Amino acid sequence: MSKFARFFLTGMTALALAGPALADTPPTPKNSCVFVDQIYNFKEIDDYSAIIQTSPSRSYKVTFFNSCREMRWALFARVEARPGICLSKGDKIIVGRNGFGDRCVIDTVEALPPKARITPASEPN
Repeated sequence: MSKFARFFLTGMTALALAGPALADTPPTPKNSCVFVDQIYNFKEIDDYSAIIQTSPSRSYKVTFFNSCREMRWALFARVEARPGICLSKGDKIIVGRNGFGDRCVIDTVEALPPKARITPASEPN
């Protein structure tokens, strides 16, 4: 068997074995970027996570490396983001109130499904 044939068969075998692994990779969700300049609301879930909103129908769950207890009582929040337009791992959300504050270091950002529209039930005739 020639070198080319062995090389070709080895490459095809590797592709055949990698195919199923590549197919199982979930697609990245659309609109998963939290545009830093569009954040208008935040709500803590617990000491290590919060919901960030960029519009009434677009929300993201953000988890933190560290405890972010002050978010519960925060009167202000600001973002310290690395260069770029999307909130990402390693960026910080600084929250505080009356001299107390926390630097919340972001671990993950996950897009949440849009809120479902509530339609009134049809009335019986």
